[in-house]
Amino acid sequence: MKLKWNLPGQLPALLGRYKLPLLILLLGVGLMLWPSKENTSVAPTPTQALSEPEPADEGEAYRAKTERELEALLTQVDGAGKVRVMLTLRSGPSSHYLTDRTQTSASESDRHSESVEEKTVILNRGSAYNEPAVVSRAYPVFQGALIVAEGGADAQVRYQLSAAVAGLLGLGGDQITVVKMK
Repeated sequence: MKLKWNLPGQLPALLGRYKLPLLILLLGVGLMLWPSKENTSVAPTPTQALSEPEPADEGEAYRAKTERELEALLTQVDGAGKVRVMLTLRSGPSSHYLTDRTQTSASESDRHSESVEEKTVILNRGSAYNEPAVVSRAYPVFQGALIVAEGGADAQVRYQLSAAVAGLLGLGGDQITVVKMK
């Protein structure tokens, strides 16, 4: 038995028979090609841009986040009232990367022309993922703190705020200043 393909003549019958699977296939292709909202960038409104500036780097972002968390926490201290916190950084975050060292010399008899070459080890996890191998990371180190509080005139409140910040950030008492808010 020999099958003859007469595609133009059989096309209406095939479309009628496979109408639902073809419709589902076309719908799936259309959804894959549909642009998503993740790829579009939306500019911040002027009020958003003025209210919350973007931090310049990772250290500044960490400092700003820590300030907000401290403000929320210190307002819970009895008698403190409204609190504002400003922190200064001694050093920003740092990462130490894994390196390969290669020692080469020009010849065996010439020991004075040795050179050491260091290359950072790169992790490859697929064609689009290249990242240096991190050995250790150090968080930013704080240098000082200024706390402006409504209850800053009371010595007991000043002591409690200062002790709380010292315990959380590892700062000494001489590195923390608590003043009354006007």
